[in-house]
Amino acid sequence: MTPNNLILKISKEKIEPFYFLYGPETFYQTEVIKALNQKLITDDNRDFNLETFDARESTVNHWLGSASTLSFMGGTKLIVVRNLHDAIPKDQDAQTLIDYANNPIPETCMVITSDKVDRKRKIFKTLTGLKSAVACEAPKDNELTSWLRNRAEEKGYALTPDAARSLINRVGGRPGILAKELEKTLLYAGKNKSVSEKDVAEVVGETKLENVFALTDALKTRNPEKALQLLNNQIDHGEEPIKILGTITWQLRMIWEVKHYQEKNLPSGQIAKAMGANPYVVEKALQHTRRFSMQQLRNGYLELVKTDRSLKSTSMDPIALMQTLILNLCYQRTAG
Repeated sequence: MTPNNLILKISKEKIEPFYFLYGPETFYQTEVIKALNQKLITDDNRDFNLETFDARESTVNHWLGSASTLSFMGGTKLIVVRNLHDAIPKDQDAQTLIDYANNPIPETCMVITSDKVDRKRKIFKTLTGLKSAVACEAPKDNELTSWLRNRAEEKGYALTPDAARSLINRVGGRPGILAKELEKTLLYAGKNKSVSEKDVAEVVGETKLENVFALTDALKTRNPEKALQLLNNQIDHGEEPIKILGTITWQLRMIWEVKHYQEKNLPSGQIAKAMGANPYVVEKALQHTRRFSMQQLRNGYLELVKTDRSLKSTSMDPIALMQTLILNLCYQRTAG
């Protein structure tokens, strides 16, 4: 089940007594919890029907104790437990939570969030296997355009395909940031219910895209100090390592694809049409294709895949993994 499907079900009051929201997109976690709040919680019952916990500062017994205490106001009690990845229950506590997840109290709705999961652990293997488990991950590249257009439509606006692609190319594929920038663009459009690429250009800068190419430049020129500075700057501005990795991967894939068509002697306009990409992005990629051989791009991609696996399957520090990746890309033998 996707976050959007779950939110639709919640709007129709089809609410389960237990949800496990997992994955790096905390934006979706927030959206789902917000939807549940709107359906279950009112000003009158808030003090009785809503309880929130941080897993780092509470225990399984606290959560289940709250679930077993019915509300004086009646109705469904909403219990939110955040950050399970930072305080993973062990041994009997883990089994107790698993038992509850398989047989939750019907009069409650417990929501547990975890930014990361280690499927080797029984607790995560069980929770992610539930029908009410929801993977909070960014839409795939080929789904982002329709995701944005649907979101605009829900607010009464028609976002053109070119405008959606332009927004994605300018700020990247992170749903939370896209949603904020879309909101700003719709406010700018005002009573004009049709939103064009020009509207996006007026509101949203090109900082994200420029930073991506700047990081690629630093990697290509074997400038680890500059590359690490750009990496740390993005992290300081709230970008998650897994998303930065995805953006670098997108960048190299874009350069590889443009280079592929360039070797067929196609002009930039035809390359953009063949790829279904924004001409501006293709032009930027064309400035970099001569700096990379196909072998260098392949080697870089292998490093990216290795880091992606480590980020998703180990407990190693994500920032340290990204810093190691940057150094490996700068110093790889074929990078010259």
